[in-house]
Amino acid sequence: MMFYKDKVVAFDLDGTLLDSANDLVLSLNILLREQKQKSISRNKVNSLVGNGALAMIKKAYEINANNENVNWDELKDRFLEIYKSCYTKNTKLYPYTIETLNFLKKSKFKIILVSNKPEYFVNKILDYFNITSFFKAISGGDTFQYRKPDPRHLTETIKKANIVNYDCIFVGDSINDALCAKNSKSKLVLLEHGYSNEDINNMEADFVCADLKNFCKVISSL
Repeated sequence: MMFYKDKVVAFDLDGTLLDSANDLVLSLNILLREQKQKSISRNKVNSLVGNGALAMIKKAYEINANNENVNWDELKDRFLEIYKSCYTKNTKLYPYTIETLNFLKKSKFKIILVSNKPEYFVNKILDYFNITSFFKAISGGDTFQYRKPDPRHLTETIKKANIVNYDCIFVGDSINDALCAKNSKSKLVLLEHGYSNEDINNMEADFVCADLKNFCKVISSL
């Protein structure tokens, strides 16, 4: 007997659907200036973004060669406070995001979103760009007790969508996305327009795409 399997497409957010780097760096630099630290240039973003606010702050302090006697929790809380004031100032959806989501919805894919960004910001940003309704389930880096690259971040989000039998394609831009996909036995599509600090061509993706322009053709082939 054959059982029907849902077709699931799981998206990362930052660097995949959302070009958020400018506002993240803006918030980070406000924090750094407050702490009498050197600002970080935009071209450093690939080494900063993708592992959450705390990791980004620690990396910035590492770049500044000053990470002693630091209260990381206080800095993280202050960063998130700053980010709340400007998280949609320069942030935008990547080209073809809406077209891609519309195609997947019309093609009966179940779409979910799995981000390491705090869930508060994930929900706010999706609402701001009016794309929340596309997703069957949404999770952030603080939704569960684990997050990417832990594959349970993905599998628990799928459960949250009440999906039981499925084949999944994970779409992201980083090693965290790649490991999450591989360890959950999902197929993997990586996008070059993201923020990876490592060569995504070495991450054993099923497909590497420059951007979302031809994504619909790729997803159909998978």
